[in-house]
Amino acid sequence: MSKCLHRNNICYGLTLDSGSGAGMAIMNMKKIRKIIEYGLYLLVFLLPWQTRWIIKAGMINGGYSEYGTISLYGTDILLIILLIFNFIYNKKNNWKLKIENWELKYWWLIAGLELMIFISIFFAADKVTAVYAYLRFLLAIGLFWLIVSVNFNKIKLLAGLLVGILIQAILGISQFISQSSFGSKWLGMALHNSSDLGVSVIEVVKIGAWPERWLRAYGGLDHPNMLGGILAISLIILIWQYASFRLETNNIKLNNKLLFIFYFLFFIFILALFFTFSRGSWIGLLAGISTMLGIFIKNHDFKKQKIILEIILLSGIMIFILYNIYGDLVSTRFFPETRLEAKSLTERATLNEYARGLIKNHWLFGAGIGNFTQTMQKDIIAGQPSYYYQPAHNTFLLVGAETGPIGLLFFISLPVYFFIKGLRKNNFFIPSILLSLIVMMTADHWWWSLHFGILFFWLAMGLMVREIKEDII
Repeated sequence: MSKCLHRNNICYGLTLDSGSGAGMAIMNMKKIRKIIEYGLYLLVFLLPWQTRWIIKAGMINGGYSEYGTISLYGTDILLIILLIFNFIYNKKNNWKLKIENWELKYWWLIAGLELMIFISIFFAADKVTAVYAYLRFLLAIGLFWLIVSVNFNKIKLLAGLLVGILIQAILGISQFISQSSFGSKWLGMALHNSSDLGVSVIEVVKIGAWPERWLRAYGGLDHPNMLGGILAISLIILIWQYASFRLETNNIKLNNKLLFIFYFLFFIFILALFFTFSRGSWIGLLAGISTMLGIFIKNHDFKKQKIILEIILLSGIMIFILYNIYGDLVSTRFFPETRLEAKSLTERATLNEYARGLIKNHWLFGAGIGNFTQTMQKDIIAGQPSYYYQPAHNTFLLVGAETGPIGLLFFISLPVYFFIKGLRKNNFFIPSILLSLIVMMTADHWWWSLHFGILFFWLAMGLMVREIKEDII
């Protein structure tokens, strides 16, 4: 198409390409795709930071309760923006998403879990908290959707995740060494000192001396077990990537760089994991590495066996040195004879027993998503201080108590499905990370009860799906 532009009575010919509009649209779509991709890298980097606006503080018996608190996190805003962009991008492309039959199966499992969570809202004692917990779950599924559907560079995504966790690890190490941590509302960090009541510490009793209180490493998270959990998963991811690169790359200079990066991250992560003194995380990491080694032995993969044995040897040396310095703290965690450790184990057993009671009393649809503590206070034991009311320290019992046995069945079916799929594809990463997750989930609740834990769990699920997809391709 041509137009005539007049200037000083002279006609200038101008040709307009009829396809320029389409070209601009393609350019805009590329920009949207880049925004989604790099926004996702930023999101996984920022995920451990707990910066938030507390909309409504949870209260039980006149005291603050985290488990009834309604908040808007900084990462929520970024995630919502990315979901909107991804929706626009897919709508412009007429939703040209290729979904295989095996993918439909896990989406049906997620849909079943979502339905049971939604139904549980109507049986909740605190329906406002239940609706908030349901929306939080949908956001986590949104993150899962981004991970499984967006085109991104896996190495960049994992680099963003590991660097973000590296900062948390360094922060945790500094907290343990200094035996204190600074507070910052902008970073979402609470102030912790070993002398403060309610802070997670290890109490060591020595003959003829006052009990010593040792602050465990928190990083920027709500509890040392959370830092320990993400470090255990990160170490499995790190070992997986290292083994793959080392066997696929023949470039000596590149291998040397990778070797340096791996051992630097490995040293920091192991050190920080040790300082969390999280028993569940220690056992979870051991389960993951043992699973890797078992698969390599079964497959007669001697090269990968050698890599894993090198890592086990290095870990053993580090732990031996650390144990010689802090052996009394480790012994206290595994042979709990002190007041605090005995109290912790008793509380865990009691809370898990309460969960079984709630499952029995709310056997069909559960007590309501996000309502374990409220229902515990209402139906089981009243009149206790707010800090007494905590979720069951077993994710599976907690899911069963809040969503009922059908919801629990859907929840369990998802990792089982991925586990079987991973074994069939002879993929060592998926069974290793799943067994590590399952071990840690049987010992703690934050994978289901706290904002970061829910997002991190579904991030891990998404990474497993991507790994299966790559194997299929």
